[in-house]
This record gives sequence, C-alpha cells and structure tokens, in this order.
Amino acid sequence: MNTTENIAKSFYEFHRTGQFVPAIQDISVLSMAEAYECQRIYQAMAIAEGDCPIGYKVGCTSAAIRKQFGFDEPICGRLMKSGLVEEDELLKANDYYSLAIEPEFVIRIGRDLSDEDASESKLLDAIECVQPGIELHHYVYQYPKPTRQELICSNGIHAGQVIGKKKVAAHEIHWELEGVAVHVNGALVASGVAADIMNGPLNSLRFLIGHLASRGQVLRAGEIVIPGSATALIPVVSGDTVSCSFTNIGEVTAAFT
Repeated sequence: MNTTENIAKSFYEFHRTGQFVPAIQDISVLSMAEAYECQRIYQAMAIAEGDCPIGYKVGCTSAAIRKQFGFDEPICGRLMKSGLVEEDELLKANDYYSLAIEPEFVIRIGRDLSDEDASESKLLDAIECVQPGIELHHYVYQYPKPTRQELICSNGIHAGQVIGKKKVAAHEIHWELEGVAVHVNGALVASGVAADIMNGPLNSLRFLIGHLASRGQVLRAGEIVIPGSATALIPVVSGDTVSCSFTNIGEVTAAFT
C-alpha cells in the first residue's frame, strides 16, 4: 500500500471507528493533487463497503468559515448515501466526533452540467429544486496545524447531511440575499445571507463544475450539491435541537439525543 493509500485509510478508519493512526508525519507536504487522490481512495473504500456517492460538497466558501479554519481557498468533497439523514430522524450526538453543524442550501441537479454551462440562466434552468439542509461534521483536525490538505483528505470533515422536506424552484430564490438563521434550543446563534457564500451559491456551483471539468468529469443529473455555509461551524452536543430557517427555502430541524 503506497503513501496516499495509507493516508486515505487513516482518515476513512477515523470516519468509521473514531480511531486515527497517522500515516504521515506532516500532511502539509502533500500537493493538492495528492490530497484529492487520497480523497478519491477514501471514497473508493466507502464504495467497496457498499456505500454510494450521491453528490458533492463545497467547503471554505464563506469569510466566516475561512476565518474559523484559517484557509483562503474552497475545497470539494463527496456526499455519500450512508450520511443521508431524514429530517425527522432522531440523531445521537455521540455517533459523531466533536459534532458541529452548518446550514446548507441543498441543490438538486436536474440535468448534466459541464464547464460550458456556467451562465446564470443555464445554471438556474439545470437546478431541479433547492431544499433547506444541515450538514453534520466530525469537527476534528488530526494534525497540529489545520491544513487544506487534511481537510481534503478527510472529505471535508463531512459526517452527514440532513435534508428538509420543502422544495423550492431555483428561480424563486434570491441567490445573493436569501437569508438563513440558525437556532440552537430556540436561541439564535448565527445568521447570514447567500452572498456570504462566494458572493452567491451559484459561484460555488461554478467552482465545483470547474473542479470536475479539470478531472474530465461533469456534474450529473440526480446529484445533490451543498455549496457551503454562510455561517461558521456551530458545535452541537447531546440534548440540543438545531433549526435552520431560510427566507424562502423553509426550515429544517435536527434533534440530538
């Protein structure tokens, strides 16, 4: 097993078991290409165990997250079926490692998108609908200094995705001014607007399409995309109830035992 395979295995085993055995002393020596290769292997390990990809996430897209993590460029990760959570499903906080959440626009893609489809009209026409969401994270960095390499290798510290039931057409949303408020146990803890996400989530979608195009891939019909959060990550513990309310998209709630 080569170095990238060992690194991928170390992060995948942490995702599965909570146990991390470092496979490299300094992960910052990896190039971005090597980090994404580790992520690809991580995903292949999940698929080999019966999981399947359902879409993509884009991370580090807002000033709040970049300040929190200390990064200045977006990253991409894969969403997997095993992480999909129904809105009314009761969750156990202890099933996650240092659980934290973000509010997310959940964008459902209605037709294939390549880098030739970057205009606003083409993107909006390709979006089947948008739903409110909550991304779940294993908010743990294994190495002393957080790096983009580790974030990429760990699949964006992604742990799961809660998707609300309401569906809204893309043309019914203001892609810069759509607001979101996050409440934990009824108290407002964070808020933001769509423009906080790369000056609008459509720019995050463009970044993802370009990222895939550079690898000879396209965004496929039927996949979902979460374009990043307008707020910083919010820690959650057992007993908390989290609600994310959007101006037009609606509200999604998750309760943690």
